[in-house]
Order: sequence, then C-alpha cells, then structure tokens
Amino acid sequence: MFKSFLPSAAAAFALMLMPTAAHAHAKLVASSPTANATVSKVTSVKLTFNEKLIASTVKAELVMTGMPGMANHAPMKMPTTAQMGKDGKSMTLLLKRVLVPGTYKVKWSAAGADTHRMGSEFSFTVK
Repeated sequence: MFKSFLPSAAAAFALMLMPTAAHAHAKLVASSPTANATVSKVTSVKLTFNEKLIASTVKAELVMTGMPGMANHAPMKMPTTAQMGKDGKSMTLLLKRVLVPGTYKVKWSAAGADTHRMGSEFSFTVK
C-alpha cells in the first residue's frame, strides 16, 4: 500500500512546486458616485479597479437613462473626457457641466494584466 501512495504523493508535490499564472480579471472595486446612490452636484465620475489596467483597452461611457417628468426619455450619451489615474488603477470621467436631475448609467470595459476584457455597468440618480 505504501508503494502505491509514493508516486501519487510525488506527483502532487511536483504540482505544488510549479509556478501558477494569475487568473485575476480587472473588476471595479469602487466608484464615485457609488452604484444605486442618490446624489447631487455631480461633476465627475471616478472608477477604481482592483489592478492596473492596460490603458488602450479602457472604455467608459455615461448615459442619461431617465429624466423627471419625461416618461419615455430615450437614453442619451453624456459628453465626457476620460482621464486615467497615475496609478493605472483608476479613471475619471470629467463632465463639461454639472449633471441635471435624472437617472444615469455608467458602462465600462477594460483589461488588466491577463488581457481578458471585462466589463459591467451601474446606475445612480441625481436629485
């Protein structure tokens, strides 16, 4: 019985010594405004990620999805200027003017060191 256990133990030990590749994907860990928040006087949207991003893969957009008093408000893309943080883990969408009351959606996509493009979206409300 001990002889049959030895090759299995040796193989398991060899696997533990092999280097493993990181399988982390870029994900959003914080934002300002935060998801589902109700805020006022928004002049920028900041996104913070869990790892450094490949700048050429980063995309983000801000869309107004609803306006008070307008039942069938069509989604309207808001003009922004994107600015990557010096740490490579954050990005700020700078707005040309303060957001008017309504609901907004932020959509983003980016790739980190593993080069897999990830993305998501979240909403917030301006009162």
